[in-house]
Amino acid sequence: MNKPKILIVEDEALIAANLVQTLSSLGYTVQKPIVKGEDAINSVKLEKPDLILMDIELLGEMDGIEAAEKIREIVDIPIVYLTSYTDDLRFKQAQLTEPYGYIVKPAHGRALNATIDMAMFKHKLDQKLKDSEESLRQANKKLSLLSGITRHDISNKLAVINGLLNILEDEQFNPEINDYLSRISTAVHRISAMIRFTKEYESIGVNAPSWQECTKLVGTATKQILLGQVLVENDLPSSIEVFADLLIEKVFYNLIDNAVRHGGKINNIHFSVQESGDNRLIICEDDGDGVPVEDKDEIFERGFGKNSGLGLTLAREILAITGMTIQETGEPGKGARFEITVPNGKWRFEPGY
Repeated sequence: MNKPKILIVEDEALIAANLVQTLSSLGYTVQKPIVKGEDAINSVKLEKPDLILMDIELLGEMDGIEAAEKIREIVDIPIVYLTSYTDDLRFKQAQLTEPYGYIVKPAHGRALNATIDMAMFKHKLDQKLKDSEESLRQANKKLSLLSGITRHDISNKLAVINGLLNILEDEQFNPEINDYLSRISTAVHRISAMIRFTKEYESIGVNAPSWQECTKLVGTATKQILLGQVLVENDLPSSIEVFADLLIEKVFYNLIDNAVRHGGKINNIHFSVQESGDNRLIICEDDGDGVPVEDKDEIFERGFGKNSGLGLTLAREILAITGMTIQETGEPGKGARFEITVPNGKWRFEPGY
């Protein structure tokens, strides 16, 4: 296995010379040492070294940390810092550039060789991980394209069936045939709902979770629903945020939509938050008919419900990405009550409050 080609960026001539001699005796190919950070950037472009030994404290306008940042923007190459002392602030600044190791000057042959070998090994593993992630992204992209095309084609065929059903329903048929047409229409609507569900489900977990303000999520979801005479009371404090998948807005949308469509004689939907030990409970309750006792454990299962039975399944899956759970705890006949448990560490008060 060939030894890597190394670039030394060091402004102390004696230390640079000792490094060249030591590395050469160990079998490494060593480029001519560079004194300034600006010159190191140009050397990387031209010489393409395999690893850089970078002094943190360089003379000139650009120190080693800044030079490392610039180099990382150009090429993926392992950088090992050289330092004469350990200053906490400088060490933290250096960490932000994701170095592959540190060497305290003066560097000895055995430690130098071990640090370089470890840096090259770790960099190779990182490259394999990046290649695997890119392959996974490409595979997901192809699957998304395939499923998108499939959904599009099926939706077009369903639109044709719906059109034909509308024509047939205008004709005078006997009640039995009308019943058959009604069943076909219901099946078409359910298939359409399933197609929409697969599109939404495909997006779960694709983007990294982030901190999101609960009261805004409820407000945005409320604007998308035809409420009629139903009033939505949003008493979630604007200061509380949850760490969740970006699709969490659909959780609040589905809770409100289900209440409006299936709550029966409903006038009010109320959102609030409660403490539960170190956790927080986000409460959504209404004054409708409620959920029968025998249905409480099944309403989150796929296919259960008056329509497609997919909305609450989707909500549960979205919340589960960051460890949140949802359950129905209302009293039948007195309205539905959904509790979203946000575990400690997944909720916070917005900075500044």
